Amino acid sequence: MQHKLYYSTRASSTSDPGPLAVCADASSKNPLERLRVTPLTERGARAALLQELDLTWSEWEERYQPTPAERCLAEELGVGQSTVMLAAVQNPGLSALDAASQVLPSVRALRSAGIGAQDAWFLVSKRWQLLAQPAALSRWLDFLGVYGMQPRDCQNFLLRSQPSFLAATTLYQAGQVVTFLKGLGLKDDMLAARVLCVWPELLGRDVDAQLRPVVTFLMSLGLEVAGVGRAVVLWPEILLKDVEGQLAPWVAYLRGLGCTTAQVAEVVCLCPHLLGFKPEEVFGGVLAALSDVGISAADVRDMVSASLAFLITPSASAAVRAAVDCLQQQGFTKEQIRAMALTRPELLAVKPHDLDRSLRFVRETIGGDNGTVLSCPLLLAKPLGQVLGPRYSFIQKQGLAHKYTKRDVVAGGADRTDGASGSGSDGSASSSGNSTGGFEFYKLLMAEDDAWCASLGLSVNEYQGFKLVWDEEYSLQLHQEAASEFQAELKKLGIYEGI
Repeated sequence: MQHKLYYSTRASSTSDPGPLAVCADASSKNPLERLRVTPLTERGARAALLQELDLTWSEWEERYQPTPAERCLAEELGVGQSTVMLAAVQNPGLSALDAASQVLPSVRALRSAGIGAQDAWFLVSKRWQLLAQPAALSRWLDFLGVYGMQPRDCQNFLLRSQPSFLAATTLYQAGQVVTFLKGLGLKDDMLAARVLCVWPELLGRDVDAQLRPVVTFLMSLGLEVAGVGRAVVLWPEILLKDVEGQLAPWVAYLRGLGCTTAQVAEVVCLCPHLLGFKPEEVFGGVLAALSDVGISAADVRDMVSASLAFLITPSASAAVRAAVDCLQQQGFTKEQIRAMALTRPELLAVKPHDLDRSLRFVRETIGGDNGTVLSCPLLLAKPLGQVLGPRYSFIQKQGLAHKYTKRDVVAGGADRTDGASGSGSDGSASSSGNSTGGFEFYKLLMAEDDAWCASLGLSVNEYQGFKLVWDEEYSLQLHQEAASEFQAELKKLGIYEGI
């Protein structure tokens, strides 16, 4: 109990209790009553009191005398007295609040806003300072309600807001910010739940001096107003960033990698949260992994011009490193990996287990090998379950494989895979000498489902039905394989009791 209480008090807000309460409780013989008025900053004194309570907690709890503020909270919110006592002990200052002029009106304001008793208690136990100014709390609750915040949104907003921020921010200023944000196309529900509840500090920003310059800068990259709004919903903190000190250096770094202005805008729209880190931290690992397989800065610029996927995939540094390691384990040389990456940069964003499954399909179902993949890296870049697997199986079932077989391949207008052993143009026939020689995988994989079916004169509905069945069967196969692997591991440990 001692350790539990000590560490929980360290995370609570600090405040000195009122002088009268200090005088009364400081002279008390009950360590719990003295603990509720001992500031969190006096760690030595609090530790001594906790040590004194170590073996006699129950005895002192029975003698504990709650303050009027504690009694008020227990009665109004239906909370057990021992629970309130723990909150008071962990938050010196709570018990010193005036029950009639502070606690009671504040609690009733929360309940009037639709916040349930349990939620109100949770809020009070985390942000007890809100009770000190009931008039200000009531005004904020009315303000939030006018702009469409639901009770749970109000609770989350108050939990994330520092009481000092609420006291320093005028409702007029907050109203200007809300009007400005709604001008970005944000609906009330989205504004409340995804923006203000996440970053309440936005309401304290100056519209003309702080918010508008950020929006103007983002629009200078080519983002429309709606695009800026979507970025704000994804990561509201973007509006708290300084244009010259944080956003502009980010844009300059991306341009140095070879990104066009439109691509910079795409990164901002898709991954605005990345702007919360230094660009070197985000992309340094990616560039290092690429350098290990011989990809230079000039190569990176070429890759960026083709795809941004390898840069903005989640945990990009680890993802690219894992993809490179996986390909090496599958028998590809560094030169071959470089060649495939230059042709299809997006394959470096594919997860290792997906690469393994695609390679397994190429080898076991198609009858190809690494040379097949080198001739068409798109085999690894396209999702197996969405494109390669169902399409290849479908044309085999329909007897249409001959439409993709071309013995005399003329490489024209296709992507180049320079430097790979046995590789030609992306999508050309495999020259590895296996059964896939002459098969035009690029032609099979590139088009969308509608266009692909139309090129074969087939019904897209028929293919979609086949695709659904194929996916179910393939998923079942994966589950069975995973179960078998798990059973094998259990047998190794001697704890498998199955057949």
